[in-house]
Amino acid sequence: MAPHSRNHASANHSLPSQKPSGSIARIRRQLRRFFSRPAVEIVVGLLVLTSVLLTLLEIYFESLGRFESTPEYRWVSWWNNTITWIFVVELTLRAWSSTSLKRFLSEYWLDLLAILPQVRWLRSARALKLLRLFRLLRLLGVVSRLKQRYPGVFRHGLAEYLVVGGVVFYTVLIGTVSLVYFENLERRGAIAEGAAAPYSLNDAFWFSVYSMFAGEPIPNTPTTLGGKLVALLIMFMGLTVFAMFTGTISALMIQKFRSEDLNMNFEDMEDHVIICGWSAKTEIIIAEYRASQAYRNTPIVVVTQTEPDQIVLPETVRGLVYFIHDDFTKVSALTRAGIEHARTCIILSDTSGGRSEQDADARAILAALTVEKINKDVYSCAELINRSYSTHLELGHVNDYVVSGEYSAYMLAQAAMNRGLMGVLGELLTYQRGNEFYRCPIPDQWLGKTFNEMLLELKTSQDSILVAVQPEGGSMVVNPREHVFAAGDEVVVIGTGPIC
Repeated sequence: MAPHSRNHASANHSLPSQKPSGSIARIRRQLRRFFSRPAVEIVVGLLVLTSVLLTLLEIYFESLGRFESTPEYRWVSWWNNTITWIFVVELTLRAWSSTSLKRFLSEYWLDLLAILPQVRWLRSARALKLLRLFRLLRLLGVVSRLKQRYPGVFRHGLAEYLVVGGVVFYTVLIGTVSLVYFENLERRGAIAEGAAAPYSLNDAFWFSVYSMFAGEPIPNTPTTLGGKLVALLIMFMGLTVFAMFTGTISALMIQKFRSEDLNMNFEDMEDHVIICGWSAKTEIIIAEYRASQAYRNTPIVVVTQTEPDQIVLPETVRGLVYFIHDDFTKVSALTRAGIEHARTCIILSDTSGGRSEQDADARAILAALTVEKINKDVYSCAELINRSYSTHLELGHVNDYVVSGEYSAYMLAQAAMNRGLMGVLGELLTYQRGNEFYRCPIPDQWLGKTFNEMLLELKTSQDSILVAVQPEGGSMVVNPREHVFAAGDEVVVIGTGPIC
């Protein structure tokens, strides 16, 4: 009993040392969730803009030689310092709650530079206050995070326009502040004595705007070396902004052309193919349809949530492949794609967007059952990752399904045990070269004949190989020993083209 009591006591003594660790970890997680909220990001962005404007006024007052002696400067400086200390507290909490200090430094190093003027022994270097303007770059990170959280709001190039507008605003602001600072720095004494007029914010602002959009400086160019370098920087940024704006417009126009079929009316489309989901498999399916003699002119409608600018198809398929940007599990999306009049519907197990395999299979099953409920005549084929969910498709009378992981394993095993077999399968499974499988109803002249008779006759007359037969209402039988063809039978053959 004594050893048991001693172990129990030691366990009790260890609990208090673990509780603070768990509490600290919980607080750090709560801080990370707090800083990731959109409202916090928006507040930070507003504080950044306010701080930049206050820094602009503070530097302007200093360039005129008006320091602590004026109440305006003291008011601006107090509020600017207050906001800066808010950033100091915020960055300290972000660093403490971060899971990786290296990641924190790579993301917020500019913000750390911006708070350097608060260090007591650096306050004498007043030019360091210009570093506070780098806080504007933080707005790019805010926009990026909001775009990931609200992709629908930032669709159609809104984020790109915000970036271009932010670069213009940032360049004009930096140029205005820098010109005022450098131009008034050398003649500060003369300005204080009233012997010279200061370089005003108004002149610096319009000089920056005209220099950026005109590509050349306007009259009354800066006289100091710092001012001239700033003018060159503004002109260079003007060319950069023009290139960014042109690239954004071009990208949006290309996206518009690629998604022009989103507004197409599919009500008049019949006997088309609907593919639910977009991946590398979708491209292969489209290529197979285009290579098939029987289906190469069949229209294909792809229902996917993938952004149009991420979908690239060759020009040869334009006009026959259409896209609907929507969730294929919705009845409205399937109805818009014309599911009532479609011939075939292929549902892919879509793992994009970080979905788990279980979630992807659930979405595929839901879409397949919905398709069968809307149109019982459509030939539905679904892809699954886990075979254990196939019972749902069978109960829902889905025509066919493919367990993608199993078939790849089967083919790997066959390739290992039968060398060279993959070359045969590779040719048979694609319409893009050589022989392939074809399924078709039997001609009337086959009625009453046996499978073996037609096997020899088909090879002799059409250079095709009879592989399997499916009686009407029955299941597919591969290479049957004895079968007499009857009305309603369909066969599978290997050849360079269909036999019917």
